[in-house]
Amino acid sequence: MFRDVQTKFVKKVDCRVSVVAEEGPSVCMKVEEEKLVSDTILYVPYDVHFDHSTQEVRCECNLFESSSVLCCHCLAVFHSYKLYKVPTYYILPRSSKNIKCKHTYVKSSHGVSRSDESHVAFKGLCAHFYNVAQEFVYDDDEIALLHTALKETTAKLATHSDKKRFESVAETHTSIGSQSSNIVGVVDIKNPSKVTTKGRPKSKRLGVALEKSFKKYARKKNKNVSLVVRLEASQDINFGAVVGRNDPQ
Repeated sequence: MFRDVQTKFVKKVDCRVSVVAEEGPSVCMKVEEEKLVSDTILYVPYDVHFDHSTQEVRCECNLFESSSVLCCHCLAVFHSYKLYKVPTYYILPRSSKNIKCKHTYVKSSHGVSRSDESHVAFKGLCAHFYNVAQEFVYDDDEIALLHTALKETTAKLATHSDKKRFESVAETHTSIGSQSSNIVGVVDIKNPSKVTTKGRPKSKRLGVALEKSFKKYARKKNKNVSLVVRLEASQDINFGAVVGRNDPQ
């Protein structure tokens, strides 16, 4: 759901808003969305109705009614009127990350049998409630007393849960403060551990062996060429000396 809403916020940039008609707090607006279809830019118009007093918005694409996500056209209208916070009635409970999935405790015929503590406790409470309801369901006064007792018990449980949550948060802050004070008192600080850098090691680079063989072959060839040149030069000198000895001139 978060990704879907984020996508709509990004697409809001492609919308152009213009006022068509205005009657008191109600405004009819035309939103043109820029779309790319087969390398052609098209401007698709949508009619959006907005109410200043209630901050209610309705688009003819009916995206919110079908998928519980505000469309980019409604978000563009909110932005044009400098409403940077979405009204709470457009954030449904089932779209919130804090929703409790109560159906997970219901036993299904195709599901895996659960044996953890929460499901065992849930089954025991349901059996207890069922027996109490079955016992006192025939008298109106007993039903009213039972409803009152359940409401009072629910309020007490909510207060107890809030108190436990507050105590846990306070304990967490206290533990964090004590840890930070202990960290400040530490004198022996060691260097960070060595981490191997990313990338291919230099010694294992492709082509190193081939380059070495080429260089070795070139050095060997140059050595042989210089040896041949020296031999030929010495032979020429010797040959000249022999010729000069036999020549009368």
